[in-house]
Amino acid sequence: MPEQLFDDPESSEPEDHDVFYDAPDPDEPGDGPPADSAADVLVTALFEAGPEAAEHLLKAAQELLLAAKAVVDAGERVVEQHKLASEGHGEPGADDAPRVRRIDLA
Repeated sequence: MPEQLFDDPESSEPEDHDVFYDAPDPDEPGDGPPADSAADVLVTALFEAGPEAAEHLLKAAQELLLAAKAVVDAGERVVEQHKLASEGHGEPGADDAPRVRRIDLA
């Protein structure tokens, strides 16, 4: 937090209302090491967390992939059933049953 927020309002110092006073200059080289990539940060965090955390994340990733596979397989089955129905084969036992029936509203 800016220190000026905690200053005494009756102080004799001139008020500086510049919100971005401590933002780094993009043209000026930084004092610290260059920022790591997201992958570097992830690997470092996994090494620090230990093998149990890595195993847990791998199992969670496997479950996610299995769930995605189930969704894709279900979608493929629906597309295949739609293709068969549009070709006139339909489902077994449907034998030329009308697909639309008239409803009398009166």
